[in-house]
Amino acid sequence: MSGFFRSSQGCYIVGVNPIEISVMDAEQEKNWAIACHLSSLAWILLAFVGIGAIPFVNVIAPGIIWYLKKEESELIDAHGKESLNFQISMTIYGLVAGIVLGILMIVGVVLMVLLGIGGGNNPFAALIAILTGIGFFAFIALIVAIAIFQIAVVILAATKVQEGQMYRYPFNLRLLK
Repeated sequence: MSGFFRSSQGCYIVGVNPIEISVMDAEQEKNWAIACHLSSLAWILLAFVGIGAIPFVNVIAPGIIWYLKKEESELIDAHGKESLNFQISMTIYGLVAGIVLGILMIVGVVLMVLLGIGGGNNPFAALIAILTGIGFFAFIALIVAIAIFQIAVVILAATKVQEGQMYRYPFNLRLLK
């Protein structure tokens, strides 16, 4: 006799060699879905314990959870993809912003050197110096703003999962379908 039957411990395939298939309960499923979102904030914990920034940990941590649990639950699969898409999007946006602002700062420094910022009699060089300084602080402010935004929406996503809702991140590139 072969077939399936379900018990409180899981689902079993009955045959010559019975195989147990684990069935995740709703609370575990919800907890893993929340972990897909909150694990992207592991960089904060690493910074506080003194390990420092590990590149792309915001993508790696939820990626590992999603990869290991996606086959066990459609809910985990959906939230894992959503979290990964957002983290990849934020990483791309941050890299592009960093490259653009970095290039602008390098151009500003080169212009200051070429125009002789130390001479003091070139108003254009002074303007370039001021704009380069503003650019540096704008770069720092942008990085901080992206981090604060990322923390806020990740916490919001985890809260929505706890409430039983699917959260769609804003500005999300849908790379994983």
